[in-house]
Amino acid sequence: MKVSKRTLGAGEDRVTVTYYQPDPIADLHVIQKRPLAIILPGGGFTFYSQRESEIIALNYLAQGFAAVVVDYRLADQPPVLPTALYQLGTVVAYFRAQAVADHLSPDHFILAGFSAGGYLAALYADHWSAPFLTQALGVASDQLKVNALALAYPVIGLRLGWPSTAPEREAIAGEWPYHEADQLVTAANPPTFIWATQTDELVPVTNAQHYIQALRAAGVSVQSTIYATGPHGLSLARAFTAFPKSYDAADATFGAAFVQPTVAHWFADELDWLDQIWNLTAFWRNQ
Repeated sequence: MKVSKRTLGAGEDRVTVTYYQPDPIADLHVIQKRPLAIILPGGGFTFYSQRESEIIALNYLAQGFAAVVVDYRLADQPPVLPTALYQLGTVVAYFRAQAVADHLSPDHFILAGFSAGGYLAALYADHWSAPFLTQALGVASDQLKVNALALAYPVIGLRLGWPSTAPEREAIAGEWPYHEADQLVTAANPPTFIWATQTDELVPVTNAQHYIQALRAAGVSVQSTIYATGPHGLSLARAFTAFPKSYDAADATFGAAFVQPTVAHWFADELDWLDQIWNLTAFWRNQ
């Protein structure tokens, strides 16, 4: 595996990514084309959660994907929008242009976002073909397309419970009006996999529910699961991504809720869904 930092774009749209490239499997006597997972970790626009970054990339790599983690614009350089969407478009267009050189399959790009990263992913899925984006980046819309979208406990609209204060909302959207992702869905949105928990204490589950309803109303293929229990920020919902007892000396039980065996099936479920919509078995076998 090769891991590299790349800086793409220029000016305010400049963005740094971490790119994970699997080595070719010599036994196969062919350099396989690989799907690409473009990962947007959460962090409330104040940081990038490491529990939703490399650990997620490595899970995709274990399934034959290449992966890239995007350091999108944060709220310490307000406003986040629309610059973060330009950054994301820059990333998608770059890897589409690099598909042959990097042995990527341009028909198999998935955008995967968590929490605040899920908000950007959902907005990008709404806007990828919009003139404001194609004109700003100087590329055709087909160079900005993603083929699937995966959202974990996403923020969807700034009116839906997170963030809780006007200054925080201002730091994200400023005066840019196109920031309610559920209200911007069209039939051009990619097939979407989305999950959340009913008991999310930070980002109300109504966010995911509004987006699911909008996708269905637009005729977009969607697979959704709302789990009964679990806090915000579950990541893989397994013990190694849960907060250890040492995290909070005053409450050694804090991290226990981040181990949710029922929720932990979500990544396998996403892969099964991708196999259905992309016929991944045939994709690998026919190379």
